[in-house]
Amino acid sequence: MALLAAFVVIENRRESPMLPLGLLRRPSIAVGTIGSAIMNFGINGMMLLITLYLQGVLRLSPMTAGAALLPLFVPLASLSAPFGRLTGRYGPRPVMVAGLVTLAVGMGLLLPVRAASPYLVLLPALTVIGLGAALLTPSVVALAMSDLPPGREGLVSAINNTARQAGGAIGVAAFGALAGTPGGPRFIGGLHGAAALAGATYLGATALTLTLGLTTRPHRKTLV
Repeated sequence: MALLAAFVVIENRRESPMLPLGLLRRPSIAVGTIGSAIMNFGINGMMLLITLYLQGVLRLSPMTAGAALLPLFVPLASLSAPFGRLTGRYGPRPVMVAGLVTLAVGMGLLLPVRAASPYLVLLPALTVIGLGAALLTPSVVALAMSDLPPGREGLVSAINNTARQAGGAIGVAAFGALAGTPGGPRFIGGLHGAAALAGATYLGATALTLTLGLTTRPHRKTLV
């Protein structure tokens, strides 16, 4: 946090800053960037815990655990492009809201998971999270890119990608610390707490997306 504060102070004082902070005063860029960070915060952090659950609690082999995660990745891989076209047609905000709400529901579906639960209890959560990720992935990028100053396309795209990577790293660190060792006495409780935190974060981002005045242009080309 200290480094981030120092970065903001330095960038504000530079005549030609690497990151013009004024860009983040544009609601579409700010909300798209926040959405990208929050998306990876919850998904990447929970992916770590689910993988640890499959291998450390259910005692699946790495190969079997990887196959068990396919219900999450198949929707993400197969539906991102169609949802990107939907974003291009109707604008990013409705698709982004749908993705955030779907992810919140998916996180809620993790709450019934227990140490002795069969894989079928986990399956609906994986599928819904994958669907939410497929909705959110193109829409957060499209939203950030929908209201750009001339010549800032590359910079805003880089900000969006950086936010995604930073959000994912924070989620992995935070959720891993929250849950602790797989099979330990607080792991399942930590998994539930992380799911609740991620779901609340997605709902908060939904409210932010709905309340801010966003300038979007549905006809712009969507970047996926």
